[in-house]
Amino acid sequence: MGKAQTPAASELEWIRNSNYQVQYQVPQSWRVQMEATDSAAVVTHTDPTGQILLVVAKLRYAARRHTQHEALDELLQRFGVQGNKRYSTHYNGIAFVETTGAGRLAGQELRYDALAAHHRGHVLLVYLYASPEIFATHDELLTQMVHSIKPYKEKR
Repeated sequence: MGKAQTPAASELEWIRNSNYQVQYQVPQSWRVQMEATDSAAVVTHTDPTGQILLVVAKLRYAARRHTQHEALDELLQRFGVQGNKRYSTHYNGIAFVETTGAGRLAGQELRYDALAAHHRGHVLLVYLYASPEIFATHDELLTQMVHSIKPYKEKR
């Protein structure tokens, strides 16, 4: 695997999603993939090497059926993780339940940071993951991306 380049803060761009009613920063060079199902709308941002993924998902109508903890439980099961510590945090006015740790996905070891919040009638699920080495090398950038998330409402 090649060494991923760390973009400068000036290379970050704001992603504004009026459907999710959030905005956040991502490096300009990252690829974007959108997927929608009857239960979720998912935007995945991937670095050019394919080694770091940032996922921002809106679980449709899940706020009525799921707590933030349940949303995190379902996500972490995919990573083979159970019962890890969580803490309450706020980023720019959104109250999240957050967890970090290590797990496995498709046989590969990974490090993750995952957040869930009730946000304007839905569960907002934000997570990023990469190998432990890549995560450590890009910790400052990854933290900046997660901490940039904030409410957004399109002006009419």
